[in-house]
This record gives sequence, structure tokens and C-alpha cells, in this order.
Amino acid sequence: MRRRIGAWALTVLGVLVALVGLAVMVVLGPDGRVTTGPHAIDTDTAAVVTAPGAVRFVGVQVDLLVEVPIDKPVFVGVGNTVDVQDYLQDTARVEITSYAAPWTIQTRDVEGEPNLPSAPTALDWWVVSQAGLGGADISLTLPDEPVSVAVVAVGSTNLSGLEVTMAYGIRGGFGRGAGIALLGIGLAWFGVLLRRRHLWREPDHDEDAEFVEEVEVFVYVDEHGVEHEIDPAELEGFEIVDEEEILEGAEAEADDGADEAADVAVDEPVDEPAPGGGASAELPRPVYVWIDDDGVEHEVGEDELHEFEIAPDDEPEDGPR
Repeated sequence: MRRRIGAWALTVLGVLVALVGLAVMVVLGPDGRVTTGPHAIDTDTAAVVTAPGAVRFVGVQVDLLVEVPIDKPVFVGVGNTVDVQDYLQDTARVEITSYAAPWTIQTRDVEGEPNLPSAPTALDWWVVSQAGLGGADISLTLPDEPVSVAVVAVGSTNLSGLEVTMAYGIRGGFGRGAGIALLGIGLAWFGVLLRRRHLWREPDHDEDAEFVEEVEVFVYVDEHGVEHEIDPAELEGFEIVDEEEILEGAEAEADDGADEAADVAVDEPVDEPAPGGGASAELPRPVYVWIDDDGVEHEVGEDELHEFEIAPDDEPEDGPR
């Protein structure tokens, strides 16, 4: 039963893993990216910037396109959060305080000077940046250090009518999703094989077999060797002996009888041959009888012979012979 449950669990896990891999493939697409936008940001300030901690992703490939109408000059750049905040600390701006994929943002307005302290293109600490008329775009893999994204109007213009299009993904994400899907399919197939093997294999025991309950029976043997069944409630007064002990005792008695017979056979005297290779030297004991007047023979012991006259067997006279 445990193996069957484990096989089912492995199959379900494989299916879930395969679905995750397929979802990654569908979302990212063959190029491994998700594109969202354009999204409008309502502002008439000279800068839009992400707040510290708003960009939390690491190792994600990001492509960012910003557009403004009427071919106004615009600048977009990514820099260390400390440098970006120091650069725009006195400028009126819109801060993006949180971001969730694919595009859910929360913003706040920060008051300040309407103009930038200096041209953004003159700064050399940007990780990546680009400026253009009516739009600009950048592409980078987010580093493991805290960074901020800044969109800045160049000159005396502002960012009214700003729209942002973003694409993000993981390099080789489509292939990784395919690998995850194949892994899930393999786990699910392995679970199916385990289940089939369990079904095909002969069970160790028949689960539907009827189990016979063993009942203990008590008997006693009378003096004639006849067995009589006794109710367990009537056992008082009887000595209980296990059947195995009886069998062992019988075997022991049989062994003792065999040993005793062997001892008798060994101890039985053997007649030695008479000298000269003839018959045994021991002669048969003579028997003495006397015949009474009625012709009846009576055996006489050797100690009583002195009372009778011994006659040969061929003589018809009365008396011992």
C-alpha cells in the first residue's frame, strides 16, 4: 500500500513540475522574454525614478523603452541607487515606490526644483544609459547591487505624455522551461511504471483470502489409550502437557527402547564352540520322573533322588528314570 501511494505521489509531482515548465515556456516564449506596455505615467515633472528597493530582481534581462511625444529630448539610465538619489534629491520628481510583474506600480510625488542640477549625459557613473529625441531604450542584466532606473527630460522640457514599454526575462529561459517540463514528464512516467510494476507483480499474499482462526483443543488419554476432548472450563484437576512435549517423550522412549535392545543383544551370552570344532560342550540337564501306580509321571528333583531307585529309561519298572 505504501509503495502504491508513493507511486501516485511521484506521478502527481511529475505532472505539476511538467506544468510549471510548460507555463515558463508559454510565458517567456521562444525568445525567453515577457513584454509589457506601453504604459502611461502621468507626470509634468522633469524626472521619474525608482525608489530604493523598488528594483529587487537580480540576474534578470531587462529591455526598457521610454517614449515622449513631439520629439522631445529624453534620457534613460540605470545607476547605483546612492548615486541616482544624490543626483535627483533636490529635483521635483515622481518616485515609483514598488513594482510587481508584469506591470503593477505604486508612485508618489516628491516636490523640489523644476530643473535638473546638471545634464544627465555629463555623468559617468551610469551603469547603462541612452538619450534620444522622442524616445530612448536600454538593455541590461540587473546586477546584484542595488540600482535605480531614472527617466529624465533633457533641457527645459518635461515628461508629460511619457509611456514606458518593458521586456524582461531570463537568458535561455525558454530552454530552461523545456528542461523543467521534460523533468516533470520523466518523473510522471517513472511513477506510472512503478504503479504498473506493482499491479503486475504477484502479491505476497492474497488480500481477499479467508483467515482460519486456530482453536486450541484439550484432550485427555484414559488408561486404555483413548483420547477424550475436554471443555476448557473443565481443565481444573488435569495436568496440561503440550503436544510437542508428548511427541518428544515418545521419541525419547523409542530411543531408550532401541538402546535397551542393543544392550540386551550385546549382553546375551554367546555359546562358544566345543573343543575340536564340535557342538557346544554344555550337555542338557537330565530330567528324573517316577511313575505312580496309576501310570502318571511325576518330576523328581535331584535332591530327592536318594529316596528312589534309579532305573534306565528302557526298564518298565516303577520309579524314577
